[in-house]
Amino acid sequence: MARNALRALACIATALQYGAVLVAAVQTWPSSMDELEDIMFLNDGYRARNFAFEVTPCSFSSAGPGRIAAAEWLRTAFHDMATGSVYTGVGGLDGSLMYELGGDNIGAAFNTTLTTYAPYLTSRSSLSDIIAMGVYTSVRSCGGLPVPITTGRTDATAAGPPGVPLPQNSLYTFEQQFLRTGFNTTEMIAVTACGHTIGGVHAVNFPQIVPVGSAPPNDYVLFDSTTVFDEKIASQYVAGTETDPLDAGACVASARCSDVRVFSADGNVTMTALANPATFQSTCQVMLQKLIEVVPAGTVLTDPIVAYDIKPDVLQLTLLDGGSNMTFSGEIRVRTTVRPASQIASVQLVYEDRTGGNACGSCTISSSAVGTATGFDDGFSFYGFSAQIPTSSSISAFNVLITLVGGGTELHNNNGAGFPVQDTIMLQSPQSCLNSNGLTVVAAVRNTQTAPSVSLNLTTTVSRGNGIPVPALVFTSVPMTQMSTVGLYNIYTANTPLDSSRAENYKFDVMIGSGASSVVDGFKNTNDLYGTCSTLGSGGGTTTTSTTSSTAAASPTTTSTSTITSVTSSSSTTASTSKITSVTSSSSTTTSTSKITSVSSSSSTTRIATSSTTTTSPSTPVPTFSGYTYQGCMVDNVSGRVLTGKSTSTSTTTYASCATFCSGYNYMGLEYGSECWCGNSYANPTSLAPATDCSFSCSGSASEICGAGNRLTMFKNNVQVSLPSNTTIPGYGYSGCYTDGPHGRLLADKSYSNGTAMSIEHCAAFCSGYTYFGTEYADECYCGMSFAYSTTKDAETDCDMVCSGNGTEICGAGNRLSIYQAGGAS
Repeated sequence: MARNALRALACIATALQYGAVLVAAVQTWPSSMDELEDIMFLNDGYRARNFAFEVTPCSFSSAGPGRIAAAEWLRTAFHDMATGSVYTGVGGLDGSLMYELGGDNIGAAFNTTLTTYAPYLTSRSSLSDIIAMGVYTSVRSCGGLPVPITTGRTDATAAGPPGVPLPQNSLYTFEQQFLRTGFNTTEMIAVTACGHTIGGVHAVNFPQIVPVGSAPPNDYVLFDSTTVFDEKIASQYVAGTETDPLDAGACVASARCSDVRVFSADGNVTMTALANPATFQSTCQVMLQKLIEVVPAGTVLTDPIVAYDIKPDVLQLTLLDGGSNMTFSGEIRVRTTVRPASQIASVQLVYEDRTGGNACGSCTISSSAVGTATGFDDGFSFYGFSAQIPTSSSISAFNVLITLVGGGTELHNNNGAGFPVQDTIMLQSPQSCLNSNGLTVVAAVRNTQTAPSVSLNLTTTVSRGNGIPVPALVFTSVPMTQMSTVGLYNIYTANTPLDSSRAENYKFDVMIGSGASSVVDGFKNTNDLYGTCSTLGSGGGTTTTSTTSSTAAASPTTTSTSTITSVTSSSSTTASTSKITSVTSSSSTTTSTSKITSVSSSSSTTRIATSSTTTTSPSTPVPTFSGYTYQGCMVDNVSGRVLTGKSTSTSTTTYASCATFCSGYNYMGLEYGSECWCGNSYANPTSLAPATDCSFSCSGSASEICGAGNRLTMFKNNVQVSLPSNTTIPGYGYSGCYTDGPHGRLLADKSYSNGTAMSIEHCAAFCSGYTYFGTEYADECYCGMSFAYSTTKDAETDCDMVCSGNGTEICGAGNRLSIYQAGGAS
């Protein structure tokens, strides 16, 4: 028996050594796992998904003392899987736990965990895949090896069969239950130890194991002496120094010492092997992957998710007035784990025209850095771009050229496929809007399509009721109607009412056809749309204008479980001819000129431009306006606006009208000819773009420059607007505004970010026990026992960003920390 157990553990280690490397091929973009890849790797910073927030640090739980969210996430996956059967193919990790709360799944942990997961449920991320992701995230946060995560699970629609292992079960029953899920005795011991290395037992749920009042202050006893993912559950068991309440104590009298029954099933051979730290970690990596891959028969799992080295994001083609040109905008995410961002001199897109040729001329698009993000093991930099492309030549695919500071280059071609771009159907965001009249969506469809069936497809979540904490996805399809023709494109529109309480929480696609042959521009967010639909001109040389709703533009993407009384497509195809009209105005002319050279290698030849696109702008001096200081032409992004205080758009926009509108704000920015944006600070990362990028004349003054697509003509008010005062925190005193970042993080012990709920109080709770805590860039929190290096105290006005979760508090600024010190005086 001992030899068999050791042989089994050796096989597990071999599977890790060879299997993890073999499955680590990077997926080709776009992939069905792209949404989950973001959730998995973007923990902090720009475009962070914040999935790891609830389990960072490992001992944390927003539910309060005596709760460890990481342990609860791990236990949730086991309980969801545990009723599966390899004999019948029924059950496994399928999300059925949401219907099975109570009974064998006792305690608040499962409800809390599923409620945390609910906002991440979309058509591209099933609950069961999110539960699997929770295993990776909780284990990694607690110091375990990364568990490979496959995707492709489908959620159950009803409760599964009973059969969760319970503490009072006999060893024979345990062995039969684990065999049913595909685990032999050695694997049963190993996966139980892996699951019980973090967390413990609550008296309120299991008083026969932890008597009420016996474990003050929270009536909670840990499985071992640590709160991290380590081998102590095994080493302390073997040494006889265990504190596991399922091994000794009150569980003896109630015959509920399940861990000792399981651990000793092979004469302690497996537990003795697991007492070795390296063996424990490598075994758990494989066992937990096996756990999350117990799925219903017929489920086809993908290869494990791997972080893209290069990943396009928020790509969008937009037809411009007159139809001769389109804007191509978006971002390129570069993984900086293998090349530091400081070593990247430039990131360019090298693209092909619609036919795969070079009728596009220069065929290059430059980008600029807009933000950085981090995960557990990787760092990322984002590079934003926006360029005009003639519709006659258009674009079909691109490669990404990275030029390093030392002169070297990297050409990334998406596993040889290039990064594809389709121009058959395009969402027209400026002409689409969300307001009290409902949702209006406009799409441009290339006229090569014969009598196409064009539809608007909406996805949202609705409460399931009956105490089920995870909402259901509801899909609605609305036919789109052709309204006009602009250049090579026919313009389609659809209007539909939305539930006002959830109007900003829909995902939507515009689509031609159906099924495998469909063409889609999709996974868009209603909360990114403007509040008023602009017009698209059919004549040449006009400028598209748009009006924004500050609520729609600035609201975070969240999902709740509130009830929607009905979501249907009946009477939802309202023809709105007033939304598509012809307008004319004067605007600047953009031209592209470049030289083409050839860079060859042993396997391929790729065209690379030696100069980037240049823009001819009106001959005007540096923008000036009395009472304001010009800050430059700044990069903006529809998915993360730089100024989020309020905004508007008119056909008479000027510097003076924008200043009046932004009275009481520190900054005003003018964009796209007619838009005026206000804010007290930069709400999202930005960078200085070439002055020539801001080339649109203001809609109300041809002599003034009002930005361009994704470009802000930025001004700062010379009269500093009063910002909120510093918050009083018991036990801490406000120390000041300090410079962060020139030599790494000033407070480097631990950190997290939350794009929607950061506050001084939340950061103080997160950093409890540390000498210092500080907030930065509206949504970041840092803790430290001391400063990592000498720094300077800055003017209080340098810390001018309000907290993402409390507009009455200041949370630092870019490279500025609002620091509080334990025992310090404000």
